Amino acid sequence: MSKVSIILKRIMIRLRSLLYLFLISIFSLSTNVRSAEVIPLTVIDAYAPTALWVRVFMNYYLPEVDRRLAETGNYEIDWNRAFGRTVAKTGGVLEALQYGLADIGIITSPYHPDKIPFFNISYVTPLVTKDIGLAARTVDLLIEKYPEISDQTVEDYNQVFLTTAGVIDSYQVFMNQSIDSLDQFRGTKICGVGLNLRYVQGLGAAGVPAGLGDYYNNISTGLTEGTLAWAESAVAYKLYEVAPYMIDIGLGAVTSKIISMNKRSFDRVPEEVRLVLQEVATDYRDELAKETDRRAERSRHEFEEFGGTIVSLTDDQRIEWANSLPNMAKEWATDLEERGLPGNQILRDYMDIMRAEGQPIVRNWDQEL
Repeated sequence: MSKVSIILKRIMIRLRSLLYLFLISIFSLSTNVRSAEVIPLTVIDAYAPTALWVRVFMNYYLPEVDRRLAETGNYEIDWNRAFGRTVAKTGGVLEALQYGLADIGIITSPYHPDKIPFFNISYVTPLVTKDIGLAARTVDLLIEKYPEISDQTVEDYNQVFLTTAGVIDSYQVFMNQSIDSLDQFRGTKICGVGLNLRYVQGLGAAGVPAGLGDYYNNISTGLTEGTLAWAESAVAYKLYEVAPYMIDIGLGAVTSKIISMNKRSFDRVPEEVRLVLQEVATDYRDELAKETDRRAERSRHEFEEFGGTIVSLTDDQRIEWANSLPNMAKEWATDLEERGLPGNQILRDYMDIMRAEGQPIVRNWDQEL
């Protein structure tokens, strides 16, 4: 055999070996791909991705779930993103999840004070904290301490609670005219959602129920003179065009969002997927709080840059406003007690945590039980 033939033979043997290794790797990859079970899940909110919490949900929660599941390669989620009233209208996410029209949803809790009252604890304790991260973590801690809260959610509405979240660093009042005295609120009409309308009724203003997407038109058409909102939403929805005066009362942070999952959907997904969905929900809560804080101060500057004016209230005016509020916290605690939940103690626990964290509390709601 010639030297050239020997060299060619060696080359052919090497090529066959490389081809064999290549085919083995391709087969291995295809086997791994085929082994991942695809699980379809529909996620919903009545609000469009314009809303900060939906945007963070899309940009953080969904890809983070995908990333963690990809670490094992056992499961893959086929997400059906149904935001912006595709499945549920404003205030309809709770019922859509209850009846299995979707798998996971972002519920806006103030639309349902009669159905899931616990989740509005920060709404009934205004002028307590502006730390949205602390408020959200505290609500989750209370649910962990009192599991009967989530048990009722499962039993009554066929859902599994994943986490509480919020995007409202502090409610303010946005008006189409400047306010120098609290007496100027008397006789005005102010729109808001659910429980927050009570913030202005003690001042003699009339509350007009509306969704965030309707605030602009309500004010521009003269239906209302103002609205309850927060700085980031005022910029996102261009409220500075129709309500250029931000009355800086600092009513406080509220946890207005609940990430919830249909019970049947939760039960049918494998344990590994359940754990990831729950763990990432908690991380979403914290990520959303960070993003809220990042945008809050910037939004105040942007509000002024777009022609808005921030009207600061004095400490005496804030105290006067606080004292004008009905005792919503006591009503809330009594309602929970009647439902078999320890409402009074839950309220005390919440306020104890806020005091321990050194929050700027104007009214100690638990001391009025």
